[in-house]
Amino acid sequence: MTRPSGADRPTKDTSTQPRSLTRPSMAARTPPAPVAPELLAWARESSGLSREDAARKVNVTRERLDGWESGEASPTVAQLRNLAKAYKRPLAVFFLPEPPSGFMPLHDYRRLPGTIGEGWSPALRLALRRAEGQQQAASELRSLLGEEPPALPVVNADATDAERFAAEARGVLGVTLAQQFSWRDRYKALAGWTAALEEAGVLVLQTSGIAVDEMRGFSISDPVVPVIVLNGSDAPRGRIFTALHEWVHLLLNEAGVCDLHDQGDGQDDETERFCNETAAAILMPADTFGQEAAVRAAHGDVEVPDSIIGELATRYSVSQESVVRRLLSLGVGSWDFYMHKRAEYHEAYMQQRADEEGFAPFHRVRVRDLGKAYVRLVLDAYHGDRINVSEVSDYLGIRLKHLPKIEREALTR
Repeated sequence: MTRPSGADRPTKDTSTQPRSLTRPSMAARTPPAPVAPELLAWARESSGLSREDAARKVNVTRERLDGWESGEASPTVAQLRNLAKAYKRPLAVFFLPEPPSGFMPLHDYRRLPGTIGEGWSPALRLALRRAEGQQQAASELRSLLGEEPPALPVVNADATDAERFAAEARGVLGVTLAQQFSWRDRYKALAGWTAALEEAGVLVLQTSGIAVDEMRGFSISDPVVPVIVLNGSDAPRGRIFTALHEWVHLLLNEAGVCDLHDQGDGQDDETERFCNETAAAILMPADTFGQEAAVRAAHGDVEVPDSIIGELATRYSVSQESVVRRLLSLGVGSWDFYMHKRAEYHEAYMQQRADEEGFAPFHRVRVRDLGKAYVRLVLDAYHGDRINVSEVSDYLGIRLKHLPKIEREALTR
């Protein structure tokens, strides 16, 4: 394209007349958006933002935001776009006649004050919405492909017998001890257990930007597409334990948000305690772990040397905290010793994270967060001519330039 010549260029106004200081007329301003005030309140509340935080994010006063939500005034279209961005909602949702119904918050198993759903950070709420969206998308894709989802298995063991329940739950996943012992690398171990869960029909996702103390994982029960979400900020071996903890939740059909805290003060949720015990038993079966020479030698001891804990953690590809918890269930160590070691491991991990803070390629993080099973489902639909390339971009939330790397990453076992 040729640039305009000097004769064609607009000339600069060099007059000495003062510029008009009058404000633009109301007709020149962006028109108000036809949005129901209750939708504005619903979108803010469901995002977990207070009125003060929301007003600050969209650069308006608290009083103006109050006016929008009460119906005394309406935001302009430009302001509505800012609200949509702040609340992480598509603009189209604000033009619905009324707030969507049917939202049911997950059961909150965390040891936090308040009732279900209260105190959830905006990041946690967004993670839940994303997981539900992927769950629906996966169901649509399976329907397009004509696939019958695998039925979630039924465990016959009583939900009070962690050892028997663990044996059945592990048997469904089909992970042998030989496989587990071969996963000396923590990331390979996480990938191995994740692949086993995906093979059982579970959508395993990860998320970031949420403190581990707030949420280590959550699960969504569903007969077609059950979902487990792990906190990507947690250590790899910590995520393994969480994945199996949530697996037990799904088998019990009692999904929810978990921090895995187990205080031993008689106030712990029974389901949460059972899931902790069963996850540890899945990872460290009693008939093998209990016969380890180090475990038998330490039976009845109040404390266990760090060298033994570290050796067992490496052998079973689990966290040291998981080892101490499992030893306690087998009569080794004490509750005070476990609580002391757990605090010690948490502090050490936080320091390790600060020292190892680094960068991971976009395509790798994207596949990790979406889950390989989900990405492969999208790719199968694309290669089977069920969806087009633009829809691939929408399902994966990516620009098409990233697709080749994402496909290679998803197909890597």
